[in-house]
Amino acid sequence: MLNIKTGIYKILFQILLRTPDVFYSALFAIAFPIYKALHTKRAYGRTVMHLANAKAYLKTNVSARDMFRGIFWNALDSYRGLARFKSVENRIVYENEEIIREAVKHGPVAGISIHQGAFELLHRALCRYSEHVHLITDSVGNDAFREVLKELRSDPHLTEYHPEETGKLIRDLFKTKGILAMVFDQGKNTKGNEVQLFGKASTLYLRLPQKVNQMGASVVTFRTWTNTKRQIVIRFESAYPPKTEPEKLVAGIAKETETWISEHPEQWSWNYHGNFRV
Repeated sequence: MLNIKTGIYKILFQILLRTPDVFYSALFAIAFPIYKALHTKRAYGRTVMHLANAKAYLKTNVSARDMFRGIFWNALDSYRGLARFKSVENRIVYENEEIIREAVKHGPVAGISIHQGAFELLHRALCRYSEHVHLITDSVGNDAFREVLKELRSDPHLTEYHPEETGKLIRDLFKTKGILAMVFDQGKNTKGNEVQLFGKASTLYLRLPQKVNQMGASVVTFRTWTNTKRQIVIRFESAYPPKTEPEKLVAGIAKETETWISEHPEQWSWNYHGNFRV
């Protein structure tokens, strides 16, 4: 039964990915008002609240609709990119690649980012720089749907781990001298780091990057966003050497996070329930 459901999901997924953009434009126009009405006190309501508060520290006129529209189209780009559609792959532009290339010369690396832009493409991007990329993923949907997503994310250079397999991931990371891939601005069932974002108490999930950094791995920050030319920019930002002072590491990454959100607020996931909470 599982194999049958997985096969059906695969076929439906491929059909949806190949559906023209005009269909998705119409779908968003119809679906968003319904979603808004159903989530007034949940995701949509949180986004409205966060964006209203953001006007005190960000010069932005981004609306909740802008943000959800960004998530919608970036998700479509992500899945088409993971499915290796040339229409998406040809739009990807890499910047500052020398940062990650230099880091992997000297040992294991934690490549970390946030939920902004077509972020599902980030772990695939890291496969350009190492034959051993280690990705933490969490459970989504039923078994059949998880299997479809796993196959979609798959790459010869990529190994996936459940959050409960952190110990194995760390051992494999140092054994292969590879790259740990993860996002650090959202987390479930895990303890984070208390930080200040825009002067507000918030939480980032940097304990794993901190741990491997103290064990001898460097940390490289990178991000993605879609620009006005519809290019998907993947930019490597900073490299923190092994055994960086933990407080300095967290403070530096928090400052970078502020900058990234400030530059592209319409492409960051403001709707997450843990944003700006300790």
